[in-house]
Amino acid sequence: MKDKEIAITLVDLGEVEGASAINRRALRRLTREAISVDMNVKVVPDVDRSLLSVIVSCSYRAVIGFIRERLLVCTAVATFEVDDLAALIKENGEEKIVPASAMMNMLGIAVGALRGIVAVKTAATPLRRRPMPIIDLHTLMRRLSS
Repeated sequence: MKDKEIAITLVDLGEVEGASAINRRALRRLTREAISVDMNVKVVPDVDRSLLSVIVSCSYRAVIGFIRERLLVCTAVATFEVDDLAALIKENGEEKIVPASAMMNMLGIAVGALRGIVAVKTAATPLRRRPMPIIDLHTLMRRLSS
C-alpha cells in the first residue's frame, strides 16, 4: 500500500497560557545536580473542523537536598488544519490513531516550538546552559503508539 500525500497547514503555534511555570526558589538552590527532563505529548483531533492540535510539554526536575524538585514546566500547542482528517484517523476502540507519517511532521514542529519557548523562559536563569535534550522523534512516536 502506497502512502498518499497529506495536506497539512499550520494554523496556530504558541505557549499554552497558564500551563508553564518556573520554580525560582528551587533554581536559587540549584548547583551541579543532574537534571532530568520528562516529556508528554497529547493529540487532540477536531474532526468536524479538520483541525488537529499537538500539545507537548516538558518538565525539568532535579534532586536538591534529598528532595525531588520540579524546576520548570512548559507547554506548547501546535494546531494544524488537515485535509480530510476524518478519513485519515483510524479508530481503535476509544483511541483515535493518526498516520505516523503525518504525526512525525506535526510533532517535529510542536517540539521545535517548545524548545524555543523553553529557551526564552530560561534565558535569565541557571537553566540557560541546560537546553532541552535532543528528542528522537522516532522513539517518541514508538512510545506514543504503545
